[in-house]
Amino acid sequence: MVADLRATEGGDILVLSSASVIKALLAADEVDRLALTVFPVFLGGGPRLFDDGLPAGRWTLAGQAAGEHGTLALVYDRIR
Repeated sequence: MVADLRATEGGDILVLSSASVIKALLAADEVDRLALTVFPVFLGGGPRLFDDGLPAGRWTLAGQAAGEHGTLALVYDRIR
């Protein structure tokens, strides 16, 4: 399905706030960029995006920005 989307003209494929979809795409090696926002708040248990550590493969930090109240915006690109 992702291969079909990649074959069409258009922009990027974005997945927002769906840990299960992102996990499946990471497992299938279909993610080229991760954009994460880290909030310094502990809310207790919840679904983890990276159950077994960081995603496989090599990644490079492509961008970072600090926001209000200690938030961090991090962008990682997949090295292929």
